[in-house]
Amino acid sequence: MMSLTNLSTPESGDSSLNLPLSSTETQFLRLDLVAETVVLLPSEKVTQVLTIAVDRVVSMPHMAPWIIGAYNYRGEILWLVDLGYLIGLKPISQQARSFSHYTTTVIQINSEDSISRLLGMVVNRVNSTERCKSGSIKTSSATPNTEFEELVKGYWEKSATETLAILDLDLIWQKVVEHPLANGET
Repeated sequence: MMSLTNLSTPESGDSSLNLPLSSTETQFLRLDLVAETVVLLPSEKVTQVLTIAVDRVVSMPHMAPWIIGAYNYRGEILWLVDLGYLIGLKPISQQARSFSHYTTTVIQINSEDSISRLLGMVVNRVNSTERCKSGSIKTSSATPNTEFEELVKGYWEKSATETLAILDLDLIWQKVVEHPLANGET
């Protein structure tokens, strides 16, 4: 298990996690979903990054295909969602690598009833952290055409050759809660 505070590793090469943010900066967790697909999550909603053994996850029949299953997390049920599959990419189970564990980003969402809810988002790899000036995040005025675009909050042009999508965790939570069952189930 790796907590968010221990995320800065030699692999990531990022030591910015320990530095204070200015009032105009936002910090994000950089995630690899599939080859060549990198997204950012707002780090203020990420509570922990876990490595969960595949055999510790309980499959749930009749659930949406992007729900991997449930995991006992500190005595509570933590739903695990294949984030890449949820946004329209290839399922993690069909990617070209074999794995014995899931890299899971645990996010905390405050729902309308003021109760904090947790959701585990399974990703290919947690890469590093990124900091950007809040004013440099752009939103798209175009109507979303794909599942991916529907769940994007904005974009950050890190450099002339790299633009990163920032996912909207509230919209992801809403999609999971509103459509947890497989098509045709009630």
